[in-house]
Amino acid sequence: MGPKRYTPCPVDVADIPIIDAVVISHSHYDHLSYPTIMKIKEKHPNVHFWAPLGNKAWFTKCGIENMTELDWWESRDFTLSAKKQDAEATHTETSSTVNAGGAEDIKAVIGCLPCQHTSARTPFDKSHTLWGSWSVESGGKKIWFGGDTGYRSVPDLPEEENDYDEKYTYPTCPAFKGD
Repeated sequence: MGPKRYTPCPVDVADIPIIDAVVISHSHYDHLSYPTIMKIKEKHPNVHFWAPLGNKAWFTKCGIENMTELDWWESRDFTLSAKKQDAEATHTETSSTVNAGGAEDIKAVIGCLPCQHTSARTPFDKSHTLWGSWSVESGGKKIWFGGDTGYRSVPDLPEEENDYDEKYTYPTCPAFKGD
């Protein structure tokens, strides 16, 4: 199902000891692979999946209920147990909270953010589901997952000119540009 993989997967799902949450940036096959999602679900039955708006139906068809879809600029509190996943653990979702519960809980805020990309699984469904980048904040630390995003256009330059020259240097993320 989907395009053939040309390079081996860098890690096998079976080699990952615990997966509590998975964020999906968009619906392209290289980011939302049915065989991989099913392997994750099988090995980690209490994993919680996060995807941009419009992707929940895909997960439901796969039999996955532990899933939250968000629009850009939406976020949810997420609480999970720091202990190894238990087959009896449950997930409960409200409009603002997703819980995996248990002693020694870890709390995080997971947010869906805009990015420059698109989505499609066939030639006929381009941009039918949202694409996004993700932020996770926990314990006073923040991380950002950009997926397949870009923050600048590629200039149309003469062949002899390099857009990586100093005059075209841009920060990795505009938020970190110094004055």
